[in-house]
Amino acid sequence: MAMRLFPDFPANEQQDIEAVFRQVGLALQEFEFSDTNGTTARQVTVRRQKTGAESVYDAGPGTAWVEEFESDLECGLFGQVSV
Repeated sequence: MAMRLFPDFPANEQQDIEAVFRQVGLALQEFEFSDTNGTTARQVTVRRQKTGAESVYDAGPGTAWVEEFESDLECGLFGQVSV
C-alpha cells in the first residue's frame, strides 16, 4: 500500500479542501491528511493535531469524501470551528 500526504493529493481535492477551510475559518495547517490505496479502495485519513480527533473516509472517484469531511467539521467531530 502506498501512502501519500496532502501535497500529493489530486489538485481538485486540494482545492476543494482549501475552500472548505476558508468557509469554516480553520487553518489547513491544523490538520494532517494522508491516504492509502488498498487492494480494493482508497482511504483518506484526516487528523486534527490540536484535538487528536481523526476520521477515515472512503475515497472513490471524484471528491465526495470532501463533503463528508466538511459535514464532520460542521458537526464538531474535529472540535469547535469558528463559523
